[in-house]
Amino acid sequence: MEKLLIICDMFHCDMDSLVKGDLTLEDQADAAGYDRFMNGFSYRITGSITLILAAVTLMAFLDGLVHEDILAVFLIAAAGVAVAVMIVSGINKEAFEKKYPHIQDFYSEEERSGFTRRFGIAIAAAVCLILFGICVNIAVDSMSFPLKEQLSGGFFLVCVTVAVGMFVYFGLQKEKYEVEEYNKRHDGSREKGNAIVGKASGVIMLLATAVFLYFGLVWDMFRSAWIVYPIGGILCAVVAVIWGDKKG
Repeated sequence: MEKLLIICDMFHCDMDSLVKGDLTLEDQADAAGYDRFMNGFSYRITGSITLILAAVTLMAFLDGLVHEDILAVFLIAAAGVAVAVMIVSGINKEAFEKKYPHIQDFYSEEERSGFTRRFGIAIAAAVCLILFGICVNIAVDSMSFPLKEQLSGGFFLVCVTVAVGMFVYFGLQKEKYEVEEYNKRHDGSREKGNAIVGKASGVIMLLATAVFLYFGLVWDMFRSAWIVYPIGGILCAVVAVIWGDKKG
């Protein structure tokens, strides 16, 4: 009886379902609700980051039209909501991982292949979107019409906001399918180097965003401050080369 209870706990089912054998494939495959949880986590984190960038974009459109103090209050409020959502999401994710340290890899090869195709298309589209925004910004710079600065800077930031949202969402979805890495993260066999790379890359891109906002808001350099993002990407690649293969 004790062993049966242990088995029930392992497969997250009750004794009646185990004895009768009426467990559905879906229940056996994702009893912990891993897919649903990770999808929700992806939506919340992507939405939070997009909210901050959308607030900055709105500030660029309204620059000179609305008092800067009002815009600053709006940005701080949006950032506060976004940070609160990210904190709660992070705490919930940590609690989920403690409750379910091991997840059965239930994704099929067809599901993985389909996502890989979507992932490649999305990342390529996001990069092209940023390049398109840069081209439009350069083209508009040669023109002369009212509110040129607001429209050119705002349009570029719209492209950046959408592209970053795509990067974040599909990056988190990619992590969702890496069930083996999820399990390694909790059984002590995960490479220490990967943890270093993840943390360092996160810090680099947060600093890049801080620099971008500082020069954009204080020095009105939104049109040229975007260069910090490709520089941050290069630094992340350097970190991956240096620490990516080191094991703990």
